[in-house]
Amino acid sequence: MARISIASGLTFALVLANALALGTGRHLLDDGAAPTPLDWRKAGYKTDKPVIGILTQRCHDCPGYSYVAAGFVKWIEAAGARAIPIRYYSSEAELKRLFNAVNGIIMPGGLTDLWMDSPYVIAARKLWTWAREANDAGDVFPIHGTCLGFQLLHILESNVSFTELLVDTDSVAHASTLEFTDAAADSVMFGGMSADLVKKLGDPSQNIALENHMFGLPPKHYDDYPVLGETFSMLSTAVDRNGVEYVSTAEHKKYPFFATQWHPEKPPFEFGMTEVPHTLEAILVAQHLANVFVDTARKSSHAFESPEEELEELIYNYKQYFTLKDSLFDGGYDGETVCMLIG
Repeated sequence: MARISIASGLTFALVLANALALGTGRHLLDDGAAPTPLDWRKAGYKTDKPVIGILTQRCHDCPGYSYVAAGFVKWIEAAGARAIPIRYYSSEAELKRLFNAVNGIIMPGGLTDLWMDSPYVIAARKLWTWAREANDAGDVFPIHGTCLGFQLLHILESNVSFTELLVDTDSVAHASTLEFTDAAADSVMFGGMSADLVKKLGDPSQNIALENHMFGLPPKHYDDYPVLGETFSMLSTAVDRNGVEYVSTAEHKKYPFFATQWHPEKPPFEFGMTEVPHTLEAILVAQHLANVFVDTARKSSHAFESPEEELEELIYNYKQYFTLKDSLFDGGYDGETVCMLIG
């Protein structure tokens, strides 16, 4: 049997979901007309039980062949979704089967190669292409990219190698701030966030955005590679310990694709890194972005062929490992010390 490990710890519930409700006033399972690619925000709900696929990454010095971090699973569960693993080494037919079944995809942070011809990028490109095609057809399908996933979404959009697109940054285990652009106020990701939380995300006395990366995307590359400026709204920037500026949050202008170079999933659920902020404000920010992503996934009409197939794919089918305690593998530059391991 394939193996997955999930860090044990406190059982979580929906974190302050009522306080952070999106306030759309819409009803579940709205049978409104199919949206055009440019008005997915107005689409009605198609499900109240979304399933999110999380793209696995290769394991290093750990049981199993690939893994997903437990924080991402818990992050979307806290917003009312469930998770399944999508193995990066699956056949195209298997990738397509799972794409047709899930209501959104997370491209997570982690440690893996981003070469154009790597199996991981090839698999991600297929899923990304199908997501674009689905949205173009009026079939709402969101993607959230975090850290490595943020970089991956920009690589796929620009078709430029990470060696050209990214620069070195000193941002491993770096609790920091976000410098918002004018576009943030009208964005899906931050438009519904309270003014107090927006202010605290930019407050250096709070430092509630956890950066944890070795590479970053310079803002000027939105001009150097015009396709990026044409397709993404730059919502915020940040600076590393040496003052190097990079894009920290982006949102696609046409599709429900969201990207954070920082880690909203860590504050509520990861405690192995002392730099991770665990204040109420950090938790509220994490919950808000989870709600935004999962709420968008509720607009997807994708579904498994049967309830039995859905149950078979859910991540709960796999053995759990408490990797923080057992030290089954070393964290890479993305610091994933709490994880699920998938055989």
